[in-house]
Amino acid sequence: MFASRIFLALFTALFMALSANAALITLFSDTECKNAVESVNVWDNTCLKTGGFQSFVITYQGGDSQRIRAYTRNDCVAPESACVWADQLVQCIRATGGDGASHALSSYVINC
Repeated sequence: MFASRIFLALFTALFMALSANAALITLFSDTECKNAVESVNVWDNTCLKTGGFQSFVITYQGGDSQRIRAYTRNDCVAPESACVWADQLVQCIRATGGDGASHALSSYVINC
């Protein structure tokens, strides 16, 4: 009985490790991706509140068919300042809008 519980726990942990995906994104304080602020993981189908940033570079795309969105508010609600496919690796994406710099990122399969 104890061995089967250990096996189930290990199997569940392995499944979760293999099925969880996150985009790895570097945030920049300028619009040309020159002054790095931090690197963050944006897990698939989640919202991540960040500090202010004006551009970003996706260095790892995460799951299939994900779109990365940046938001000028400190939450994943409109207005969006950028929306790109997560597989646009190593490209500088400008993320400013009418409200200024961005403060949140999301990764969803919903079209831009």
